[in-house]
Amino acid sequence: MAKKLSTVGILNVLMVYAVVMLIGCAGGISVVPLSVKVQNADRKVEAAAMVVISNDLKPEKKRELLANKRTLYDEAIALYIECATSNKYNQRAHFQIAQIYKSPYHEVKLVLSESGDKAESTRFPPRSSDELWDLAVEHYQIAVDLAPTGYLGSRSKSSISDIRKGRSDIQENLRIYRNQLSGDDDRARQTQDSAAQALYNIGESYMKLGNYREAIESYEKLAAEYPDHELAPRSQFKVGNVYFYKLYDYSNKGGWGAFVKVAQDFEGSFESKQAETLLKKSAHTLTGIKQDQDDINKYTNKKAMAMRKMGRYVTPDKLYQMGFRDRIVQNYQNIAAGWQKMENFPNAVFCYKELAYNLRGNAFAVSDALYQIGRLYQLDGQLENAISGYDTLFEIAPQSIWRDECVYQQAVCYRGIREFELAYEGFKTYMSLAGSNSIEKLRYYREADQQVRQMEQDQDEDGFMFYQEQESGTSDRDPDDNPDTKKESAPQA
Repeated sequence: MAKKLSTVGILNVLMVYAVVMLIGCAGGISVVPLSVKVQNADRKVEAAAMVVISNDLKPEKKRELLANKRTLYDEAIALYIECATSNKYNQRAHFQIAQIYKSPYHEVKLVLSESGDKAESTRFPPRSSDELWDLAVEHYQIAVDLAPTGYLGSRSKSSISDIRKGRSDIQENLRIYRNQLSGDDDRARQTQDSAAQALYNIGESYMKLGNYREAIESYEKLAAEYPDHELAPRSQFKVGNVYFYKLYDYSNKGGWGAFVKVAQDFEGSFESKQAETLLKKSAHTLTGIKQDQDDINKYTNKKAMAMRKMGRYVTPDKLYQMGFRDRIVQNYQNIAAGWQKMENFPNAVFCYKELAYNLRGNAFAVSDALYQIGRLYQLDGQLENAISGYDTLFEIAPQSIWRDECVYQQAVCYRGIREFELAYEGFKTYMSLAGSNSIEKLRYYREADQQVRQMEQDQDEDGFMFYQEQESGTSDRDPDDNPDTKKESAPQA
């Protein structure tokens, strides 16, 4: 039978507190180029994502962390607004603001609602979900208006549609839930069954919108009010999943406790067996992470780390004790691999960045870390960050064994963000790495060759290849619709 988590339950929380202090203070907001301000805003969003609000914490500590998290988001939004004055960053800035309002900001919308501190309440006024969704739609629409057919424009249109559908579905299912009848007759039981399904649907809608706390509330409500319903064990299991893989809360009152509840309250169910297996694997992984963290702490200069937490620059050689670098590198590699098993990409990326930028003595470890950073961003759907990560590898470790892989994956990312000319050049570059006799050594040669052939097609024989038509947003099946005619028909500035 699953048991409560003891010391392992707090290890991620302690790790993340430290990480937030390290990353949260990176980058200033002085008079700097807009490109740097965009990077600073991105860093603040990443730092905010790493602030874990564990359910095991006392209310005062929760409010402190929520305030820190909301401050980071507010500062990021302010920076993006500054960058929106530039044509170069306008669309990206509005898109990022919309992303914040759509999902992560919902966790911090009621930061100090129970504190009774008027000064703090003024600093962090409560915001409703509807208000945040309206703000998200507003900024997505600006992104659409700026460039409707591009990558960010297409994503923005899709997000607007998701928000509208999600809100509509939530309201409709709330109506069904509220209209249930009491009693044991067939009609009442039918409405109660519909009510349980409605709660499940509400949770699913919140999940699609990225409002994870609200999703948890709906799933828990179903499991509590309809424990005999077939959806009850599935809902309780989903509570654990959201805590573990979205909120990164492994505490006894968070994800760990949610999975224990599945095993105890729904014994014999399919979900109960899943929960038991997952808890065993997670305990092993989290224990290993804790052990490696403890080992790193033994060889960390506490004074230097304290200065770093305060925002002061500390050279890498001052941070860790000399003579133990290889051991610390191995520890960080183990921890990063553990976080990947837990699908905790923010903490995994942090560990690899520590290896790449603060533990540079091992060239292979540095190049591997740079590759992993790009790969994790790509897996997480952060394609622009992945592209930047691969560029960093080309710059710092051009002889890396991961170079060829990164060239191909970067081309895939460019295709994903609709930068078709850069994708085309990337796939061609990857193929050129094969030389004359080593095609089979390239893992993705055939895929790259297929992409290049497709992009070089000119079905309407207008002199423009398929990738050029894609880049311009014109058709490759109509010779009168091509990049030149589009330029001629465009209104003059």
